[in-house]
Amino acid sequence: MSSTDNPKPTYFTEKDLELLKKAPGFQFLTADRDKEQKGFQQPRSDFLVAFSKWDFDPLELNNPFPENDRSLVHIWHGCEDRFINLKLQRYVSERLPWIQYHEVRDGGHLLIYDTNVCEAILKSLLLGEDTPLYTPKFSS
Repeated sequence: MSSTDNPKPTYFTEKDLELLKKAPGFQFLTADRDKEQKGFQQPRSDFLVAFSKWDFDPLELNNPFPENDRSLVHIWHGCEDRFINLKLQRYVSERLPWIQYHEVRDGGHLLIYDTNVCEAILKSLLLGEDTPLYTPKFSS
């Protein structure tokens, strides 16, 4: 269901909600914490960054690393992310080819709290291992 189909949209996937229940620092799913609204600072910050006016155009960034090294910047994006638009993320990654872009098929916005995904990311960064958990995109 898209957010436009529901008058009260849900930004977290079911998997995100399960991860939130287990993640340290995110015990805001109780009625008392929900009323305080303090647990939503990270998603709020993400929205502010995504929808604010920036002082620069990210698509005009040049590769800041020597010899066009593509191994230093990676983005892992959950295909089910309801905060950051998948098509927009793909577009930016295509325009900045020095970024290694990876998609996690069933990942939501909080995929970094998924132990399996986090382990796969670390193995990729430290050992150069690819995993079926995510799909490298736009590799040259």
